[in-house]
Amino acid sequence: MDFDPVDAVMVWISAYGLMGLFAIALVERFIPLVPSYGLLLAVGIAAADGVWSLSTAFLATFVGSVFGCAACFYAVRLLDEARSTRFLIKAGRLFGLSAERIENAIVSVRRNQTVLAFSLQLVPTVRLFAPAFAALLRGNSRSFLVASTAGIAIWNGLFIGIGYQASRSIETANTTVLALVALGCLLAAEVALLWIARWIRTRRKPGGRAVRCLLALRDGKRSATSSSPRKTCSR
Repeated sequence: MDFDPVDAVMVWISAYGLMGLFAIALVERFIPLVPSYGLLLAVGIAAADGVWSLSTAFLATFVGSVFGCAACFYAVRLLDEARSTRFLIKAGRLFGLSAERIENAIVSVRRNQTVLAFSLQLVPTVRLFAPAFAALLRGNSRSFLVASTAGIAIWNGLFIGIGYQASRSIETANTTVLALVALGCLLAAEVALLWIARWIRTRRKPGGRAVRCLLALRDGKRSATSSSPRKTCSR
């Protein structure tokens, strides 16, 4: 595969040094022309080639991403609370949600905003809209920014590190191929984690076994060839 758009972008960025890294990380939060994981992989590969050191590359992209996240958050935060709520209600109605249900969801999200702010920065594409969403919900700005900063550090460090190691262990000069392989692995890992989380939630569903036992005892389902409901519930 001779076509390598990610590498072409990196050649342009390298001409501006660390300021170019800061700028592309900042702009990527608003105009994702190239997926961030691809850019970060390329940054790691360039670091392995000696274009810049690994630590300075991470710091420049990290600061740029944090600035972009904060800028998006505070830009949307300029809307007052009444307008933000009306916007969320109108958006929710497009998906068939009632105003009461939307308000309950807003309260629930605000209660868990720190965990959500951190975790959403680890989800491709969604991470770009998370600051605007948090601003519309009128959550605590300090908690959001601290949690988002931690998520950005992990996201940037992960892909820069993967790019750095891949450049040293995989014999291919095509950055775009590496980016596509990394995305496939990421999506596979996320699907596996979601499946595991859903399986655990189903297994631990509160009251599930107790309800089945009570129904069996109420109906008096007993037979000579099977265990009694009481024995089943006591297992």
